[in-house]
Amino acid sequence: MPLWVGLARRSWGLIVLDDDSLGVWAELAVEAVRARYARNERTAATVAAEIRRLFRFLQAMGAARFGDVACELVTRWCWAARPDRAGRFGRVSASTARQRQWYALVCFEELARLGAPVDAAALVGPRISRPAAPVSARPLDDEEFALAREHSDSELVTSRRPLLFAMACAGGTATEIATLQRRDIDFNGGAVTFTGDATRTNPLDEWSQTTARRWLLNQPHLPALDEPVCVNPGVDTIRGARSVAVRLGGVLADAGIAGRPGVTARSIRLTTARRVLHRDGIEAAARFLGAVSLDVVAAALRHDWRHRDD
Repeated sequence: MPLWVGLARRSWGLIVLDDDSLGVWAELAVEAVRARYARNERTAATVAAEIRRLFRFLQAMGAARFGDVACELVTRWCWAARPDRAGRFGRVSASTARQRQWYALVCFEELARLGAPVDAAALVGPRISRPAAPVSARPLDDEEFALAREHSDSELVTSRRPLLFAMACAGGTATEIATLQRRDIDFNGGAVTFTGDATRTNPLDEWSQTTARRWLLNQPHLPALDEPVCVNPGVDTIRGARSVAVRLGGVLADAGIAGRPGVTARSIRLTTARRVLHRDGIEAAARFLGAVSLDVVAAALRHDWRHRDD
């Protein structure tokens, strides 16, 4: 007997008995969803798991029958916090809440097909808006940059954090910083060479040069010339870049500016690039960043390069 026929017979039995208790309809909803997505087991398993969570939430909130379920309760489930792997509860993003709302809609649509006394659209309510597009990274203003630089230098003299900030000020991306070796930094001449797709040598400003020298002088074990200086030896490029981005993000958080629109780890290198722009023009700023497109660089620096450079 086809699965859907079996589900329809079971649901008809509940309808005849006028049984609208959530407990008995929950498994029918799960099986109906599995039938709907039978050709994609991964999707079926994901939606089924979320529907079980939905029913557990509704029952925990005191809903025993369909008559107890209202749009407000379903919306609360969409935005309910869940613990992460460390057991911490965090704020739910709009994209997550919107995805859960879709799971709920699928659930109630299938139940309605089976004859359950539900109005899927009414229970789910208006669709949660898609999250707004994130504001692209922007350069820091003078106050923000001063705060970030100050807080980058607030750890032990052997810490890599000030060095990371200095290399970001020199125009390095997280990946480029993660792959820097000791021989890439001219501690005496005040320059750093970034290698890869956009190989270039950029100057270190006075603060960055002093910071780099101090870091080198305070190392109990001097790295070899071909060893990385910003991440631990043996760390692969992806993990290294992630580590650099997280630590730079920590600097911005400690400075109290991480939550401001457009402020990301990338903002640090853009700040110095803007100074290059004002001093030497858009092409010099593009070379500093290792970029090819002047349009992309101008947009990142909030600059209309088609007019005369300031």
